[in-house]
Formats: sequence, C-alpha cells, structure tokens
Amino acid sequence: MGLLNWTSSQHYDHNGDCTCTQCGRPTPMRSHDGEPVHKVCAEDWNDRNPNAPRHQHDGRDLGTRRFHSDPPRKTRKDGAR
Repeated sequence: MGLLNWTSSQHYDHNGDCTCTQCGRPTPMRSHDGEPVHKVCAEDWNDRNPNAPRHQHDGRDLGTRRFHSDPPRKTRKDGAR
C-alpha cells in the first residue's frame, strides 16, 4: 500500500491530541472512524496487514478497511477543484 491521501479536514481534530493507537505518542490526526492515529502509523499498519479487508471507491482500492485514503475529489473540466 502506498501513501494515504488524508487531505480532508476530518482527519484533524482541533480539540487536541489523543494517544495514537499504534505508537502511543500524542496526535491530532484521526482515521475515517475517528481513531487517533498518525498518518504514517496508519500507512505502516496497512503495509503490515496486506490481507486486511479493503475499502473500494468506484472500483479503486483506497487501502484497508481500517485505514484508507480519502475518495478522489471530483474535478471540473477546466481543472479547478
């Protein structure tokens, strides 16, 4: 699994840090389910668990069910988002 795309603001908790479920250090980052986890820790978990159930969007593999990428954004024809 490659790098996760967590550009959505839902992955950042402005209320403060919580303990990462993978490494135990504080993080403001959250998975899609609100689980406190550093993005790099989630990517590492994905790499260590290649047979975990996958999350799909429009037939594209976005990563494991637990830690997956944001779905691709729709773009307009002129290239603007």
